[in-house]
Amino acid sequence: MQAKKRLLKEIDSLGFHDIVRVYDLVLTLKKEKKLKPSEKGYLRTRRALKNCKGSLSDDIMKERSERL
Repeated sequence: MQAKKRLLKEIDSLGFHDIVRVYDLVLTLKKEKKLKPSEKGYLRTRRALKNCKGSLSDDIMKERSERL
């Protein structure tokens, strides 16, 4: 509880815009907590690959066929 008291004290000293940023951070943490660990990695991968053109599966098969 000591950390919670210190955190609340620090929040009291922040300005409006910083408080809004902290609030957004809290919402993000709560949202991530609700996701299953496997979903987190899956969604992160989807976001990372969303701008890539072509098929990742095809690229992997091409790379494997070159090794044979």
